[in-house]
Amino acid sequence: MSDAEPSALFRTKCTLALRVLAALASLVAAIAMGISHEPVPLPSLHSIKIEAKDVSCFMYFMGINSIVSAYSFLVLLLPKTSLLWRSIVASDVVAAMLLASINSATLGMFYMEMKGNTHARWSPICDLVSSYCTRVLTAVTAGYIALGMYFFNIIFCLCMALNPLLLQAPKKEQPPPKK
Repeated sequence: MSDAEPSALFRTKCTLALRVLAALASLVAAIAMGISHEPVPLPSLHSIKIEAKDVSCFMYFMGINSIVSAYSFLVLLLPKTSLLWRSIVASDVVAAMLLASINSATLGMFYMEMKGNTHARWSPICDLVSSYCTRVLTAVTAGYIALGMYFFNIIFCLCMALNPLLLQAPKKEQPPPKK
């Protein structure tokens, strides 16, 4: 057994672990956002129900995290000899950028729900619906964990691809034979 085989196995296991963690984190984010709802009793006889489905940003968050999670699990099914592995890093970058954009938008919307906006006369709602806000915060946190796992996976894959290029010493030219 050569020295390259254990390190290749280690790299494969690390990539697999990062991909599984990212897929699970994005799945948890989508599920946590999907179950975010809570009824709000009002002083009158009526009550309203606050749901994540009422905010389009939260719906996109659930959609993007579901798609990214499904993509990650599908990539795990690819055979090691498939030529599709060459494009996986680019696809991972696209998935990470989708996660980054939707996580940022969702965090901004959650901040508005948590703190309110006095200029727009939007009162904070987290005082009224604390379990809803806890679920949304859990979803956003899981979304950022998924983004971090994707980021580390991309860096790890790029280092694996570039490492042989960086470690090879430049070939020295042989002097012509003396006559």
